[in-house]
Amino acid sequence: MLSEVKLVTLGVSDLDKACAFYAASLQYHVKESGKISPELASLWRFDPATSGRYAIVAADDSGIGRIRLASFDSPGERLWNADNLYNGSGYYALNFRCRDALDTMHAITAAGGSSGHEPSYWEVSEQVAVRDSINDDPDGIRLDVFSYERGGELRGPLETEVSVLQTIAIATRDVPRSSAFYLALGFEVLFDRTLDFPELQALLGTDRPVRIHNVNLMKNGNIIPGRVEMFAYLDMEHLPDAPLRDKALPPNIGILSASLASDDLDADLAQLQSLGGELVARRHVALPGCGPCDVATLFGPDGELLELYQAA
Repeated sequence: MLSEVKLVTLGVSDLDKACAFYAASLQYHVKESGKISPELASLWRFDPATSGRYAIVAADDSGIGRIRLASFDSPGERLWNADNLYNGSGYYALNFRCRDALDTMHAITAAGGSSGHEPSYWEVSEQVAVRDSINDDPDGIRLDVFSYERGGELRGPLETEVSVLQTIAIATRDVPRSSAFYLALGFEVLFDRTLDFPELQALLGTDRPVRIHNVNLMKNGNIIPGRVEMFAYLDMEHLPDAPLRDKALPPNIGILSASLASDDLDADLAQLQSLGGELVARRHVALPGCGPCDVATLFGPDGELLELYQAA
C-alpha cells in the first residue's frame, strides 16, 4: 500500500539561496544535504555526467510534508510561463497552512519571493472558510499559503507557524481521469467543486476571469498532510495540450516529482501500471532524505513523475 505524499522534489537554480529563502519565508530548515549521486540518473531522468547537490528542508522533525531541493551545475529553464498557464499539465503548486496568510505572504516577499495580490477570502464549504494567497519563490515555483477564517478546528492544531506540506497541486486537462487514478490508490475526496467566485482572478493572478474545476484528495479519508489536488481551467478546451512531462526533469526549474512510501513495491508498481502508470526506472539506491531504498519512478496520468520507495 502507498502512503500519502511524503516529500516533493523541487529543481532550483541555486541551492544555498533556496535554502535561505525557505528558512526565512516558511521556517523550513535543512535536515539533510549532500551531493546528488549519478546512481539516481535513471530514476530522476538526468545526465549522469552532470553534478548536483540536494537539501531536505522541513518545518519539523516528523518526517512528513518535506521538500527536497535539488540544483545542478547549469540550471535549466522554468517549467511554467505565460504560454502554458491555461493548458499546461503537470505539477503546478505547493500548498501550506499557516497562522496568518498575510504575515506569511509578507515573509515570502521579504525573503525574495513575489506575490500578485493580498490574501483572498473564499468559502471552501459551509463549515470552512480561508484567506488564501498564491505566491512564487525566487525561482517562480508557486506557493499557495492559507489560514483559516472559519473551521480551522476541524483540521486539528497547527504546531508551527507554517505547516508541513499540505497539498501538491496537479494541473490537468481532465480532472475526472486524474482523480480516478489517485482514488484507486486509496485517496478519498475532501472536496470537488467548480470555483468561480469573484476573487478567483485576483487569487490566481490570471489575465482574465476564470472558472476552475478543483478536486482535493486525502489519503484513507484522513485530513492529513500529503494530499493531492487536481484542477483544470474551464472554457479553455480550444487551447492545445501543453504537457510538462518532457520538461519536468533536472536541471530544469520547478516541481519535479512527488514521493510516496510503499510497504510492497512490487504490488504497488503492478497496481499503478494496471491503472496506466508508465514505469521510468527501478533500482536499489541511497535515496536523498530516505536512506537505502528500493525505488521506482513512473509517470502518472498527467505526465507527473511519482517516486515510490520502500526502505531496504
